[in-house]
Amino acid sequence: MIACRTFPSVLLALLVTSTANALTWGVNVHDGGPEPAVLAKALADRHLTVVRTDLWGNDQAYLARFRRAVTVFKEQGIAAQAVLFTSFSGGQPRSRDYTADLAEVEQTAYTQTLGQVEATRDLIRDYELQNEIPLYPDMLVKGEKVYGQEIADWDTPACRLQAAVLRGMSRAVAEVRRTSGQPLRVILGTVNRYWGFLAFMRQQRVEFDVVGYHIYPWEKHATLDVDPWFGPGGPLGQLARFGKPVTLNEFNAGEIYAGSPGHPGPNYENKLDDPQTELGYKGVHKHLQALVKQTAVNLDSILFYEAFDEPRKAPPENRFGLFYDTACAQPKITLLLAAAFAGGRLEPGEQELLRARGLGPAAK
Repeated sequence: MIACRTFPSVLLALLVTSTANALTWGVNVHDGGPEPAVLAKALADRHLTVVRTDLWGNDQAYLARFRRAVTVFKEQGIAAQAVLFTSFSGGQPRSRDYTADLAEVEQTAYTQTLGQVEATRDLIRDYELQNEIPLYPDMLVKGEKVYGQEIADWDTPACRLQAAVLRGMSRAVAEVRRTSGQPLRVILGTVNRYWGFLAFMRQQRVEFDVVGYHIYPWEKHATLDVDPWFGPGGPLGQLARFGKPVTLNEFNAGEIYAGSPGHPGPNYENKLDDPQTELGYKGVHKHLQALVKQTAVNLDSILFYEAFDEPRKAPPENRFGLFYDTACAQPKITLLLAAAFAGGRLEPGEQELLRARGLGPAAK
């Protein structure tokens, strides 16, 4: 982690708690966008020092673009989590090859992963095994009372296929770690209250070093250290059971979903003074305050989803950005909150936008 930058306002710098600064803060960037250098500078200014990015490393053209973008981030003191993909990843040709020989699946995933890690290990420390695997089709056992919290909930052909994939991928990272001597880490992620997925994968001998978790809590929800819907101790307490560091590597306001399919009611307009948008900012503030104070789990990092809006997509996928634009010239309140908690730069006018809303690390 690079040293904390000095705020224009000494007062606001003092409001940032030492606990908040102990965390690593960052953002999802996919492929780095059209101008990785512009994005890297903008993130470094705000002390967002980790990016989560996609690695399709068996595509040589993509690999070249990936290396260029991640090198630019590294030059600004920004580390990268790389999400690895194979031909068994969601939507890929063999993602539903449920009757395949699992030994062959494991070896194929190992081989496809090994080359990607070897080609990027000079730039990457943390490798995530695919993305949101519990949401792949057919993973859960069918049934009205199957919630994904138990190992037995995941005993399906689809999940056994993915267990073989993940064993191979994890073995590949471990092999490069052994031969190179570099401290590479494997991230295995889950979502919702799907703790049984992690337990099933552990039972299936999938080795991992860090737990990844995606969460979009609403302002009305209890904080993540207590929310009973997830089980005793909330999601943080449940994640602590695995004894691993945790990266919240997708985080933002649940209100972003408001008004989109499946979430009837007032729409999230994605602009200042819109009630749902402002409630989302309030919720982000509420949950971040709890996260920097919690002691339930070894929280390694918090990464916002995502760097900038994607207007070509349908709601809600078009409005998750910390910036409205790819030039990073139009920050949102969420970006200002991220910077405030991370100890990054805030202009006087930006500080006032937070103060006027009662938002920030030490706000009530």
